[in-house]
Amino acid sequence: MKLIFFTKSLRGMDVEATGREVAGMGLEGLDLAVRPGYCVNPDNVASELSRALAIWADMGLCVPMVTTPGDFTDPSPPGAEVMLAACGEAGVREVKLGYWLYQGPGYWQQVDSIRQALEGFQRLAEKHGVRVAVHTHSDAFFGLNASAAMHLVRGFDPRYVGVYLDPGHLSINGEPIRMAVDIVREYLCLVAVKAMVHVRREKDGQPFWRRELVPLREGLVNWNEALLALRDVAYDGPLTFHSEYENVSLEQLRALTRDDVAYIRGLLGGL
Repeated sequence: MKLIFFTKSLRGMDVEATGREVAGMGLEGLDLAVRPGYCVNPDNVASELSRALAIWADMGLCVPMVTTPGDFTDPSPPGAEVMLAACGEAGVREVKLGYWLYQGPGYWQQVDSIRQALEGFQRLAEKHGVRVAVHTHSDAFFGLNASAAMHLVRGFDPRYVGVYLDPGHLSINGEPIRMAVDIVREYLCLVAVKAMVHVRREKDGQPFWRRELVPLREGLVNWNEALLALRDVAYDGPLTFHSEYENVSLEQLRALTRDDVAYIRGLLGGL
């Protein structure tokens, strides 16, 4: 399993600086955010992705996956095929899709609509030799856990449509990790590395709970159990460190990520 870094927190950096940050944090590659404001973005992906990958390869870094914008959910605009074609040409196999937000009553009708979109994405993925993935994101998103993700992807060809399992989000409103891995086993292609906790807050005198990202050693995910579950199904895809820590400096982000990486490497060494 390659340990890679989700570049969401490196917005505004050029290609070389992005690579230096990732390598400096002890990672083997990039989960490349191809979004507005990044060195590779939807406007330049056709020309810049392959060039950037060559630079990162010279730095000893791989790019096994791309993360598209959050609204990348429709295969019909020309930009959708441009994105997948660029990934295929550059040799980036895995492409994370955006998010479908629950719109209220009519769940199954919305599932049918999403599956129609996935049919289009599957055709493009097959054409360009890539695979698109649905991320298990907590809260009111379709595919919020393993079971819900299967509502979307079941029946599609797992060579071209997969599931991006996120144990951090599963710890908020998902299944136990071994159950989740078993549910999506045929479609499992990507795994996120993050940890969360429930935190009690108050607003206008009323209590409420929210999720907050914390270091891996402190969160709800039992990462030893998660890694064992992945080992038991022979998962060999990337582990992508999200490091979406709030209100931290770049130096603090580096330190937090290095510690997270050391923690996971230690657990992997003990399996």
